Amino acid sequence: MRPFRIIGKDLWYVVALSVLITRSASAQGEVTELRFAEPDASISETEQTLQSMVRARGISEAYATGGLYLMTHTWATEEHFQRENQNLIDNPFINQTWRFCSIFSSTSSDGRVIMGRNWDNQNVGSVIVSLNHPADGYSSISISRAIDLGFPLNVDLTEIPPDFADRFLLAPFNSMDGINEHGLCVAIAGVRHVVHGEDNTGERIFISYLVRRMLDRAKSTDEAVALAQDYVPFLLDSDSLDGHLLITDASGHSVILEYENDHWLTIPSETSWQVLTNKPMYEVPDEILKERCWRYRSASVSLERSEGKADWMAGLQILRDVKQGGTTWSAIYSPTDRDLYLVVYQDWGTIYHIRAF
Repeated sequence: MRPFRIIGKDLWYVVALSVLITRSASAQGEVTELRFAEPDASISETEQTLQSMVRARGISEAYATGGLYLMTHTWATEEHFQRENQNLIDNPFINQTWRFCSIFSSTSSDGRVIMGRNWDNQNVGSVIVSLNHPADGYSSISISRAIDLGFPLNVDLTEIPPDFADRFLLAPFNSMDGINEHGLCVAIAGVRHVVHGEDNTGERIFISYLVRRMLDRAKSTDEAVALAQDYVPFLLDSDSLDGHLLITDASGHSVILEYENDHWLTIPSETSWQVLTNKPMYEVPDEILKERCWRYRSASVSLERSEGKADWMAGLQILRDVKQGGTTWSAIYSPTDRDLYLVVYQDWGTIYHIRAF
């Protein structure tokens, strides 16, 4: 099926745009500059979004169940996101695969901050990087999985039939990690299953939608933590959760949020770095965490040795050291520089760089 450009009301679809590429060498590999498309402002916001797709990596390359795509979201989304949140309450998200991840934040002596994350589940289909411009919030870049939009593995997203293209509009709702224009960064990792109490009647919010709300509405870690207090997070169904969050901002202030016994637990960093994997963190000593998770130990020891002094290249090496068989993407966000370095499907020789703010 050949992709075609939006021409009118009855012929609309995404375009597989050629990516404007600038390459340079680094100690890690070749750096490829990616740019988001700038849709035609004369068409509707929905059409602008659907027309904005950029294919940066095809589905036929090594170790992949999908490609890498960029989208620019300009349409009014909040009402659509609220409907999807209710849909996930009514139709539990119980058949999706577990998430194993490694995440860290670090602040060097000169005040430069990075957040690194591995998404360790291979069967995600394509990786979608969204530039979101909400009508009443902050712009952000976030990463989502095509499988969460209902698209199968090993499918070129530019060949999705038009009848299903509206699913692309939900990519920002399914944000697994991201950064906003003020440098706030948030990432999700899986953790043990916890069940909410029967008397917990607070407003339910799907965990990735909470990430979206934070990116849209919070400038700082403190604001993101305060925002979370208004919600009861869920994942597999509306009465349980299997995830926790690491949040950091341009000042280097980072915290981990876990939800236990019907309320949020905040775990501040005691050093200039912080590491999160898939073990519960609250009131668990660092040495115990190192014993329980080799990835936590590896990342922590690397950051201890450098006293938290990690640039994007050192950050990618930390992520490479803790990669697993199913690692799909490895991202280094910089709250201070407001940019992103990205490796997909463990192709460490190709590093994508994205700057949008």
